[in-house]
Amino acid sequence: MVASPGRRALLFHAGGVPLALPLGEVREIARAGPGEAELRVRGESMRGLGVAAALGREAGPAPFALALAEPGAPALLVETLDGIADLADAEVLSLPGRTALPAPPPFRAAVLLRGALWLELEPRVLAGAPRPGPAVRPLPEAPPSGRELLCDRGGTRLAVPISLLVQVVEPARVHPLPLAPAGLAGLLHHGRALHPVLDAAALLGQPAGGDPRVLLLLDAGGSTAGVLVDRVRGVGEGDPGGPVRRPAWDALDGALSPG
Repeated sequence: MVASPGRRALLFHAGGVPLALPLGEVREIARAGPGEAELRVRGESMRGLGVAAALGREAGPAPFALALAEPGAPALLVETLDGIADLADAEVLSLPGRTALPAPPPFRAAVLLRGALWLELEPRVLAGAPRPGPAVRPLPEAPPSGRELLCDRGGTRLAVPISLLVQVVEPARVHPLPLAPAGLAGLLHHGRALHPVLDAAALLGQPAGGDPRVLLLLDAGGSTAGVLVDRVRGVGEGDPGGPVRRPAWDALDGALSPG
């Protein structure tokens, strides 16, 4: 999505996710009854597509139908309408390449507006019922590496080389990314760019649990990614005084690689 003077977008929610569409792609907004699979808009019959379900999110009541300008496209059933925004002053961002979203991805770009990240839908892809890729893969272990930041995730103590640490963000604001693989928690907006955020539990091969709010922004082999942990203990060197895991943090890209 390229912002230009007068470029406007319709903002809405589905499955609790902020979403957007260029206003020129929306022909009509109509009311939809509960569970309607077939709609009539201005006398025209069209299929209804529940956006929340298509994104793999919990679907609630979707009383609004967005009839698209493209002939034959299904009407998008959404939960709320959040208004029309002029994108001239919005920050328009590309999605990071390493998200393991379905190919082609169901989102074109993202817009930072009103303190939220609005994902621009690609209706054609969404209508094809995309499915998330395989879960984030655990990282291999690495040897100790000088000064380390010690932290916890799910009862496991972790060590992160200080040389890889860009920033500790607490509390972290992670924006949802539907159809991302299990273990990828969402996106972080930092430094005028978006970065994938992974749950440290997935990188350890452990089940996720709790609500981690501390984010370690790491330089992972030239690309930046966030890792969620429960808490930070401090900086140490050598023996941390108990069992510790040292995933190969500089191989984070490999955790999101297919296959």
